[in-house]
Amino acid sequence: MTTNNPIDIARETLKQLTSRKLLPTPENFERLYHEIARTPVERENKLARQLLHALETLPNPQAGARPLQARLKQAMEDARWEQVPQLVIDYVRQSLQGKALARPWGTLIHELVRQWDMRQSDLPQHYKQAALERVLTNFGNQPDELNRTLNNLVLNWAAPPAQRGSIDVAPADDAPADLPATVESHGWRQWKKTLAFVIKQGIEPQLTAHPKLIEQLAELADELAGVADESALDRFVPRLRAFMIKMELNAVQEERLVHGLSSLLKLMLDNIAELNRSDSFLVGQIDTLQAVLAQEPLSMQQIYLLETSLKEVIRKQGTLKTSLDEATSSLRALLDRFLARLAQMSDNTDDFQTRIGRHSEKLKHTRNVDELGGIIGALLEDTAAMQLNLGQSRDELVSAREQVSAAEARIRELEVALETTSAKVREDQLTGAYNRRGLIEHFEREISRAERTGQPLCLALIDVDNFKQLNDRYGHLAGDDALKYLVDVIRHNARPTDIVARYGGEEFVILLPDTPVDDALQMLQRLQRELTRTFFLANNDRLVITFSAGVAKWHLGENDSDVIERADQAMYQAKLAGKNRVCSAEDISNPLAAAH
Repeated sequence: MTTNNPIDIARETLKQLTSRKLLPTPENFERLYHEIARTPVERENKLARQLLHALETLPNPQAGARPLQARLKQAMEDARWEQVPQLVIDYVRQSLQGKALARPWGTLIHELVRQWDMRQSDLPQHYKQAALERVLTNFGNQPDELNRTLNNLVLNWAAPPAQRGSIDVAPADDAPADLPATVESHGWRQWKKTLAFVIKQGIEPQLTAHPKLIEQLAELADELAGVADESALDRFVPRLRAFMIKMELNAVQEERLVHGLSSLLKLMLDNIAELNRSDSFLVGQIDTLQAVLAQEPLSMQQIYLLETSLKEVIRKQGTLKTSLDEATSSLRALLDRFLARLAQMSDNTDDFQTRIGRHSEKLKHTRNVDELGGIIGALLEDTAAMQLNLGQSRDELVSAREQVSAAEARIRELEVALETTSAKVREDQLTGAYNRRGLIEHFEREISRAERTGQPLCLALIDVDNFKQLNDRYGHLAGDDALKYLVDVIRHNARPTDIVARYGGEEFVILLPDTPVDDALQMLQRLQRELTRTFFLANNDRLVITFSAGVAKWHLGENDSDVIERADQAMYQAKLAGKNRVCSAEDISNPLAAAH
């Protein structure tokens, strides 16, 4: 690597840690960083310093060892580290010559240095350093015990990972009495502290609705504080086990209670739906609730999403129904006025006919010309009044008819809006595609149409390839975005009459009316090619989303579940064929597959 940019070097270092399968420890990172940057690593040799400190504490060294000690100090001051191992070996030989050792000091130091420099992914340098410091600190004044413990430490480092725990690196029986007590006491305290934390922060919050269990848990916590030896621990463990059994039984009881309440709710929803079959809006919401309750396992996230969706739908439905009721009331009032005006016109007509009859009778019996003129005048007045009344009534009726037409149009508009709002309960909350309820409704409608017209009806079941790996690597939010991206691509490449529905998880169904099998296969292959021409961004990584699909044709007499099951079998064949394939359920023995 030729760049001197520290960021690029650090990025390359992380890549090398991954490719070489090394643990991301500070020592490994520093070594690879300087190796890539080609810069020298200048740091103090901690092992040599610790060895010198330990050697200086050896009791009564031989006379020939003192010059070697001086030479060792000088080599360390001059940073001539390559001379240190041999000088240490010579010094130890001179100082402890003739004493019984687990391994000769020279051989032991040589093996210690070799194991120290050996890079082991499961045994990082900081672990080795801590272990060596602990041994040198505790046994620096005991040469024989130091030899034995260092020898065990070296054997432990050299052993396979599965056998390291069986090698004794603890002090001997004649070691200082305070060391095992200190180590044991520290471990004992850490164990009790950890268990107390689990009791307080992990178990107690789960028992807020069970005060009796909380009291028993508090008693266990108090008892734990007094556990100081094996006998006390033996008394404590059975009580803890009994308490955990109570918690388990309580959890089982709560699970049964939730299951019972869920069954009662399903029964109540079935009854409400049966009593309100004419109310399509209410039935739609009930079907959505039933679909959620039928899912196993039922998650709180699904309940929250459904609650949010239903609240919004109910709010919009309430607003639209209020407007619809107002428009209906207004139309009813207009019709009442219309009928009242007609009745009034009828009354006026009857009165006019009565007057005309009286004038006619007068005309028959009059002999005087002057009286005849009066009758004619009265007749003209009545006729003029009737004409005026009819004109006003006509204008009012025309206006009423226009108002009635406008009210009817408003009602139809509100009904369409209400139906559109209620249709939201048939949509998948994440992707905007239809959910299972919406798919079943459209499928039943298309089956009925195909039965009438004889036109072919196909269904495709698609499953996103390697979706779990995408979720594990980039997180569930990236997985959700990938599903929304897929639905968006499908909608942009499908016909307006095609139906896209989320069947579950990363599975989707595409309903293809008036489509033969060959055309359906070609449509799915075009969709796969389109996905390979675009990229999905996940954490700034450009990914290609692919899917495997199975296509099935509806046959006369089949229901929706039969077709979906055959498409699922074909999709499974596509997975076995290598993924990113499309197989036909009509001829699984000779599937049409395409790799893109």
